[in-house]
Amino acid sequence: MKIAGWLIGVACAVAIVSADSRVFSQPKNQVAQRAEAQWATIQTYCFGCHNPGVKAGNLFLSDLNADSVPNHPEIFEKAIRKLRGRQMPPPGNLQPTQQEVDALITWLENTLDEASKTHLAGHVTVERLNRTEYANAVKDLLAVEIDPSQYLPEDIAVEGFSNIAATLTVSPTFLEQYVNVARVVSRMAVGTPAPEVVKASFPAPAVGDQDAYVDGMPLGTRGGTRFEYTFPADGEYRFTITDLDFGLYPRGIENETNVVVLIDRKEVFRQKVGGEADREFVDRGGGAPAGAKLMERFANIPVQVTAGVHEVVVTFIERSRVATDDLIAGGTQYEGFGFKGYLRLPRLIGPIQVAGPYGAAGPTRTPSREKLFICKPEAPEQERACAERITQDLAGRAFRRPITKEDIGRLMAFYDAGHEGSGGFNAGIEQMVTAVLVSPDFLYRGIARPQNNAKFYALSDLELASRLSFFLWKRGPDGELLKVANKGELKRPAVLQAQVRRMLADPRAENLVTDFALRWLDLLEVNKFEWDKQIFPEFSADLRQDFSTEIDLFLRSVLLEDKNVEQLLTADYTFLNERLAKHYGITDVHGAQFRRVTLKDENRFGLLGKGAVLLHTSYGNRTSPVVRGAWVLDKLRGTPPAPPPPNVVTDLSTPPGAQPKTIRAMLEEHRKNPTCNMCHGVIEPNGLPLERFTVTGQWRDVDWQANAPIDSKVTMPDGSEVEGPADLRRSLLLRPGNFVQALTVKLMMYALGREISPYDMPQVRAIVRAAAKDNYRFSSLVMGIVSSDAFRMQAQEE
Repeated sequence: MKIAGWLIGVACAVAIVSADSRVFSQPKNQVAQRAEAQWATIQTYCFGCHNPGVKAGNLFLSDLNADSVPNHPEIFEKAIRKLRGRQMPPPGNLQPTQQEVDALITWLENTLDEASKTHLAGHVTVERLNRTEYANAVKDLLAVEIDPSQYLPEDIAVEGFSNIAATLTVSPTFLEQYVNVARVVSRMAVGTPAPEVVKASFPAPAVGDQDAYVDGMPLGTRGGTRFEYTFPADGEYRFTITDLDFGLYPRGIENETNVVVLIDRKEVFRQKVGGEADREFVDRGGGAPAGAKLMERFANIPVQVTAGVHEVVVTFIERSRVATDDLIAGGTQYEGFGFKGYLRLPRLIGPIQVAGPYGAAGPTRTPSREKLFICKPEAPEQERACAERITQDLAGRAFRRPITKEDIGRLMAFYDAGHEGSGGFNAGIEQMVTAVLVSPDFLYRGIARPQNNAKFYALSDLELASRLSFFLWKRGPDGELLKVANKGELKRPAVLQAQVRRMLADPRAENLVTDFALRWLDLLEVNKFEWDKQIFPEFSADLRQDFSTEIDLFLRSVLLEDKNVEQLLTADYTFLNERLAKHYGITDVHGAQFRRVTLKDENRFGLLGKGAVLLHTSYGNRTSPVVRGAWVLDKLRGTPPAPPPPNVVTDLSTPPGAQPKTIRAMLEEHRKNPTCNMCHGVIEPNGLPLERFTVTGQWRDVDWQANAPIDSKVTMPDGSEVEGPADLRRSLLLRPGNFVQALTVKLMMYALGREISPYDMPQVRAIVRAAAKDNYRFSSLVMGIVSSDAFRMQAQEE
């Protein structure tokens, strides 16, 4: 991961996006003339609906004038968004030319930007750690890894983001869950004197034949699964492989193969199965009972494992598929009983069970204990002093601020209560850790009010450090950032820029892909998409996982390698393995591993050609130009359409006995209703150009259900002609900066932990203008946001 290209001139350009940089000046007479001309455009095209008689949107523009614009950003920022997406005036009404629209948008933006110098920031309420942030925090504090979805309820998302402060509320039930998970984490961190035997089960891979190498597994293997498990103590653990498909028809024993178990990629178990002897045994034993007997080889496999988090791999050693080279060509697939493949080999279809530890002597120096126990008392009289040291260290890291004597006193009361029980020193520390993890100072991030009651005020260095680290890393500040903040130096522009550069270059910045970008694009749960397996038999869970891998690698290549963010739309490359390449019709990619591939078909360029996007914007049995068009408007144009009215009919299935029609033909019937056309006339031109892609992202020229050619040519609301994905991409980039602004709005919302208000838009536009000087590199957007008044300041709560 590399964030490069930081030029001194660019750094100066975005050092502080202050109110003064947003002033737009012209001679007063020119301003007045221009205002009159642009307000005349509004009168011509908007007054007919937005008046007290028609009451469209309950907005009466006829009661306002050009001088009203600076006083009503809540009206005119929305108008800018509607104009930019050509959603107003609605289709069917008298339309302005694109030149008129562009001139009106420019005037409105300049007017609002000039008036915005008195509004510096918004208000962010006290913000609770969401469950992802909580998991990251306990990992940093205590080296304990948890799956937060197992302990905490799902956070409410706003526009896809789960870190919006106003929605991170706490109910009594929610608080109880935080207390419960705190107890679990503290117990895992401290350990127990005599660890109990714990049993865990991990599901079999969600794949079919497991006949080939799985990306991410050890080379030289086929199929299998891998997972991480936190082993609570040193000791013996027993692994059980429950099912290798040795059922009523145990096809897996026809050919000999080796089953292996690896811990952290080191082999700890190998067992042969299959071949002539096992085949004869099954033939004599009567199928399933004999298969069950064979599975006893893989029950309670003893393995010595040290405490901590380890990777476990259960897989098969790859073997030759033919006896000689003469037999390579013309292989015939075996097919039967729901299975298809070239060889009859075992496959992992049952869960992996882990039980232990057996024979553990007590808590050992686990990574968690190494991080927590910074001292070890040699005698009982040393225990309390050591506990105070541990408490001060842990609370200092957890609370993200300097620790007071009062803090230590409150937390030591929990240590004393635990120590007085039967557990002694360890039990006292466990109780103290639990108290830290349920403390409001750990669970919440807040910004202190100033004593002078100013309307806008700057964040302290520590508050700024916390906001910065949760933005870029989704976790609390590290030691270096806290050190700079404690010195009072983080507010200095040069120091702030240096910290941003350091943090973007850190692997923890991957959260900007895994949490921000995938949530922004609504692609976080592509793996949960269900498709009609009768209509799309060629698709599989493996390909669905490949879609997720491809989009993840692609986003990393643009954002974390600090490219021009417009390459999210224009990049002529992607990341493929052989299976996904064949699905896309690309024949020169071989092997299961993903690699960067240059694309020859421009319809595949950028996000519009990615299988994850096309799958997510479809129904399970058909494509949807409406869903795809709404996605393009919202995510790429930044002009989300109005939600559909209640009880709207979305069923486009063909009535029994009727001649099937193309999706386009059915939607054209729908748009004949003028009321429907008001929205669909804008949405569908942004979705129909993608109609040549099927639900599963394959290219097609014919709609096989209607037996008719696909027509993807549309007239956009601005009058331009667009045909296919490549033309749509060019349309999205026709006006420089529009896509960048759509991204920046969402990135700023994610950074601030609140929804973007009309008062924020002048700063958004200033950030985009500054980033243009650096070729719209991702780092320039991040730096512009971090340097803005909205990020560095807070407003009093109204």
